[in-house]
Amino acid sequence: MPLTPPSDNSRANILLVDDRPENILVLKATLSALDVNLVEANSGKEALRMLLELEFAAILLDVMMPEMDGFETARLIRGSEKLRHTPIIFITAMFLNDADAFKGYSVGAVDYIMKPFVPEILRSKVQVFVDLHKKTQEIKRQTEVIRLSEQREYQAKLDQTTRTLQAETERERVEHRAVRSMVQHAPLGFARLDYNRVITDINPIFIEHFKLPDGELNGRHLQELMPWLPQQFMAAIGKNQPFHFNKLKVQPEHETHPRFYDLATWPIVDATGSSKEGSILLSVDVTERVQLDQQRDDFVATLAHDLQTPVIAADRALNLLVDRASDNLGTEMLNLVSGLKKNNENLLHMIESLLDIYHYEEGARALYVDEVDVRLLVRTIVEELTPLAEQQGLMLMSKQSRKNVMAAADRTAIRRVITNLIDNALKFTPKGGTVEVGVSSDEEQAIIEVIDSGCGIAPEDQNRIFERYWHGSGGPTTMKKSRGLGLYLCRQIIDAHEGRIECSSELGKMTKFTVYLPLVREADSSLQPPAATSPALNVEAS
Repeated sequence: MPLTPPSDNSRANILLVDDRPENILVLKATLSALDVNLVEANSGKEALRMLLELEFAAILLDVMMPEMDGFETARLIRGSEKLRHTPIIFITAMFLNDADAFKGYSVGAVDYIMKPFVPEILRSKVQVFVDLHKKTQEIKRQTEVIRLSEQREYQAKLDQTTRTLQAETERERVEHRAVRSMVQHAPLGFARLDYNRVITDINPIFIEHFKLPDGELNGRHLQELMPWLPQQFMAAIGKNQPFHFNKLKVQPEHETHPRFYDLATWPIVDATGSSKEGSILLSVDVTERVQLDQQRDDFVATLAHDLQTPVIAADRALNLLVDRASDNLGTEMLNLVSGLKKNNENLLHMIESLLDIYHYEEGARALYVDEVDVRLLVRTIVEELTPLAEQQGLMLMSKQSRKNVMAAADRTAIRRVITNLIDNALKFTPKGGTVEVGVSSDEEQAIIEVIDSGCGIAPEDQNRIFERYWHGSGGPTTMKKSRGLGLYLCRQIIDAHEGRIECSSELGKMTKFTVYLPLVREADSSLQPPAATSPALNVEAS
């Protein structure tokens, strides 16, 4: 008999299985009061076919049927993964012993109803399974709603993430194109290295700056291509540290004039900022700037040199005037001449400083390196400046090491540095203060310290006090009387000795200048090692 689909899909289906039509009629009459669809099957085979096509809340199954009895039908139903949880109620007229009851339960029956049955009991039991089926269907429906909602939400998030990634990818493509265009066309040399210092990218400007060989350069090691790079620059790359080298002098082969480049490097880091992935090299042609600076310095040096002769002549004339005519000059005139003499001395000192700075910057100032007894030199300078300190109401003292401190230095140049530092300390220490000059050493260096109890230097000024022509930021400790030359000259002199000079200060309390000079060493033949060169270039780390 073909299956007739239930007319109402919103109601639960109940399968009635019996080979006798009168029994089916009784079951239908009994269950007609329930809000269910009643589906008939007159054999076990027909019941199995219906179970494959429809979903049922419960099965009312007759035990005694020809060909396939209720037990066999129940066993086949339970063998299906889809049907194994469908409730089966056996309806039988025969007496069941314990063995038959156990057999029914073992094949999946949930209950037995004996004929003749009480209609109310049957309806009640079926209603329980109908209600359970409805709740199960509602749970499935809600689960599906939740699943679809979550799926839509997930899909929406996925779509948004995809759009964001696509936008980010496009932005990165645009930025990459912009960076590539800048790298290729900007007047800057660019090279990228991996963590092994192997070139992975390089632009034509960088190749032109340093006359690198023609051909494929990617994959070549930096040390192989540019072995003449300054040692401290290569060391910074090896340590993944940023470094900036100013005015690298390059003399291309077969060219008359040198060129100058600023060279910088910094590490490439990952998104966490910790792992180093290589380095960037950047070169800028500063030849024009260097030439302009050179022209300016030459002009200043020429002007200072031309002014030196008349200023020296004026100084001598004023000395003669004070020495020979002081008795014939009145007090007022003598004070005017003395002031004029002092101003002329200051002008001469400024001219000499400008000339010395020029010579040191150009490497034209020869150092007459000798064994200098630093303790004796400091003691002599302190004795000479003590009257000036007393005149200003200050105490000038020296604190020296008990052992000899012999530095490899130019005595006249170092004397100028120490005198300048003490003179500055006296100038910026208020009356009643102290200036202390200390001499000590470690295994490699002579150490000279000039410490005053003056007004101190503001923190923002401490990193700039050795710059040329710098006078301070305008705060209460600004060096108003300074020409911005003395400390700059001190640094030039100390740099020429391969030493260093440092400053530390506490505002309103003290200032300390520390000078480090190399001690006398055996076979100390030169303070300036020769620069490395390449066949195509003469490179000087200036």
